[in-house]
Amino acid sequence: MTRNIVIKTGPIKFNMTPFGFHKYASDYLDTADKWTNESNYSPVPYFLYCRAIELGLKAYLLAKGKNLDWVKDTLRHDLASGLSYSIQNSMDEVLSTEEMEKKEIEKANKYYKTKGFEYFDVSNHVTGLKGLPNLGVLKTYAHRLLINIKPLTDNTDVD
Repeated sequence: MTRNIVIKTGPIKFNMTPFGFHKYASDYLDTADKWTNESNYSPVPYFLYCRAIELGLKAYLLAKGKNLDWVKDTLRHDLASGLSYSIQNSMDEVLSTEEMEKKEIEKANKYYKTKGFEYFDVSNHVTGLKGLPNLGVLKTYAHRLLINIKPLTDNTDVD
């Protein structure tokens, strides 16, 4: 005669969100680094570096205990807000952000949060790089951000 054995377990919570956000940010960063068309303006590398920064800042805030809904609803795609909240949540302990980097991120934010790097904007092609953020600064900052927050995002909570 066969008996059915039932084993009951308590709830398990996997908080892998910081890890996932860091992983996606790293994928965007890796793709941006492979961009080779430097002869003409293209919004593609700007978008990719900005997305890596956005997701990196969100990963940091999630690792610091912010709720996923709060992060998504409050920050949306606003790099300046993400940076500001991250600094308010002690990011300087793992990564200091120079004034010049803040200015370039704010410049990028004007385009990024309004999807200016995602949709064709003829004025960018006419004016060239005038008014656009320094791509090298965005690239360097994205790398520094993801490297420095990685230890925080690799530690996922299992309750």
